[in-house]
Formats: sequence, structure tokens, C-alpha cells
Amino acid sequence: MLLLAALTAFAACNDDSIDYSTWSHEELLATPGGVDYLIRTTGPIDYAAIEEELETVVCDCYNYFIYDARHGWTERREMNGSAWVSYYIIGDIVRRCVDWDSFFRTPEGEMTTCYYVDRKFTGDRLSAVLAGLDDDFGVTVKARIENTLIIESYDEDNRRWIHLFRLVNQREKWQEMFPYSLDELQPFYPNGLAVQQ
Repeated sequence: MLLLAALTAFAACNDDSIDYSTWSHEELLATPGGVDYLIRTTGPIDYAAIEEELETVVCDCYNYFIYDARHGWTERREMNGSAWVSYYIIGDIVRRCVDWDSFFRTPEGEMTTCYYVDRKFTGDRLSAVLAGLDDDFGVTVKARIENTLIIESYDEDNRRWIHLFRLVNQREKWQEMFPYSLDELQPFYPNGLAVQQ
């Protein structure tokens, strides 16, 4: 049994034996090895086109993978308390929209897990969006596959993150889903008491 587990782990680590060239983009984007294959084989990135699109689209992080030497790859769905985060530009403001597993009370007294945080920026739009991921350890756009940006970053523990951001033409939908600034909300705790921030 132990030998079978070791062989399975070795096969999973040995991506050289997988012929990714036969996979669809959707299949490749669903696995870390497939994403690395896309990074290696995709042509140059048209940064000017991305910059122009960011004037009107939402940059929505729909999945990510984390690699560390001790545990290998971990996918977003395996993370406890994983937040759904997206960004869009409004003039000289980058809006970060968050759907978290913590509850907040709205000004109307209703419950929500969604909020936005606005931050002013100078310079280009793409750098403003990437700054939301950057903890001073570097963040880079590695490839673009159709409407998906593959973005790589590293954290303080030197773990490698691969973020998959979909460019979505649904800004009005995001404004409806995230109508409240974090400053307008009160944290809500299980005992039913709203606590001032």
C-alpha cells in the first residue's frame, strides 16, 4: 500500500510524463501542471490590450494554486476560509471586492459577507490591480489565455501562488453584488451582537 502511494505521488510530481499538448485550455487551467505548461508555451503578452480592457472589465480571481516544498500544491477549494476577490478600476481608484466567510451587518440591519475597499492609485491600471496581490515579494503576469490572466506571486514563506484572473464584462453585476464599502459595515459575531470597529 505504501509503495502504491509513493508511486502515485511520484507520478503526480513528474509532469514530464504528461502530454499536455492534447489538453484543452479549460483542462490545462484546472491543474497546476497544466498552468505551468501554458506559461511555458504561450506567446507574448499584449500588455497594452490588457491595460485598455481594465478600463471597463472586472478582474475576477476565480481560482488559485499554492506550492510549497513541504506540502506540494494546494488548490483554492482546499483552503479553509478562502475569500473570493476581484478588482475593477473607477477613474483613479482600484476597487477590491471581497466575499469572505465573516458576517457583517449592513446599515439597513441585514447580514452580508460582501464588501469593497477603494484605494487611489497613480500609474497604469494593471499595476494597480497587481498591487492588491503584492506583499513586497513580487507579482508577475505570466500568460494570458483567452480571457484569463495567469498571475504568479510569492509570499513571506516563499510559497509560490498562481492566481487565475478572468476578465469579465459585467461591472454592473459586481456593483450590485458588492454595494457596501467595508467602512459602512459592522462586524457581526455569533452571539448576535454587532460590534463597533
